[in-house]
Amino acid sequence: MNRDLQTLRSVLRVPTAPFREQAVVEHVRRFAELPSLGFALDEAGNVLLRYRRGRPGRAWVFAAHMDHPGFVATARRGRTLWARFLGSVEGEYFPGARARFFAPAGPLSADVESADRMRSTNGLSVRLRLDRPASVPPGTVGMWDVPAVRVQGGRVSARACDDLAGVAAVLCALRHLADDGAEADVTALLTRAEEVGFVGAVAACRAGSIPPRAAVVGVEASRAQPAAPLGAGAVIRVGDAARTFDPSLTAHVAAVAGELSAEGAGTFGRCLMPGGTCESTVYQAFGRRSAAVCLPLANYHNRGRGTRIAPEQIHLDDFHSLVALLVRLGRSRYDAQAGRARLVARVEGRFDALARDLHAQRVRALGRYLARARFGPVI
Repeated sequence: MNRDLQTLRSVLRVPTAPFREQAVVEHVRRFAELPSLGFALDEAGNVLLRYRRGRPGRAWVFAAHMDHPGFVATARRGRTLWARFLGSVEGEYFPGARARFFAPAGPLSADVESADRMRSTNGLSVRLRLDRPASVPPGTVGMWDVPAVRVQGGRVSARACDDLAGVAAVLCALRHLADDGAEADVTALLTRAEEVGFVGAVAACRAGSIPPRAAVVGVEASRAQPAAPLGAGAVIRVGDAARTFDPSLTAHVAAVAGELSAEGAGTFGRCLMPGGTCESTVYQAFGRRSAAVCLPLANYHNRGRGTRIAPEQIHLDDFHSLVALLVRLGRSRYDAQAGRARLVARVEGRFDALARDLHAQRVRALGRYLARARFGPVI
């Protein structure tokens, strides 16, 4: 677990924004130097990591996105900096907040002075005042000026858990599979620009980046719900704000989670998470068999109490449970028809055991009806 925590810490420190995921890509490329992992980019710049060994029964795709709502510098004059903010955060959070830009000469901070909706395109036009004059080239990534990552009392606070924590969980799962020499076929699909409309996920579907017949599991950090709070376990996500996911695959994921729970190897919940729409909806819309798992998330998109910017938060126990679930899923043999057949056999077996009582109750009910209607003697 300590190594998984190190991976989580290292990924959460990487700066990112929609269309500016290069630092995350480079971090993953270095991670992929581990034996047994193949690294590639598709035509949209999404990362594909593949672990394959033996002859497993099902190919899996674990999908997470590499971006987070953030700033992209556009121009500077003296200490005044203009940037575009991409991602879903309301304008009232901006005035008086602090941002941090990761310039080539080193990071520097700035006060946000104003933020205006851009009519011609997605995002906000933001004006900031740098703490000191410095070079901030156009395209420089900026994020909220909150601590990169802190772990305290089981809670992990970071400037971007959504979805860098999902990326970290997928990387940890691949490493466990590779270290164990497990018989599995797992592809990590790490996508770009999810926060501005699932751009990388759609590109991956159009480009054929997902292996045919693969079972796709979206891995996210999603706004915590009353039935899915932080610390109550990783969540098998039966749906999001837009739709529900493949019932057969979701049932398989839940069954694997149940095995782990019975072994004391993790804690899990099962819940509709309506706090947003996730990439699994995209994959399902493009005809892929899709399910989803997630980490309950506090301060979604850095929106704290009132209009205060705050670090996002997840629970470390939930993260470890999620990693364990992905590892076991990668090893598992999912068969949609077999799963359906087992369910039918179970409910039909129950029916056969109780059908005699059902028939007897029907006959008695008919007799009472006839007696009340004066149609004849009670049967």
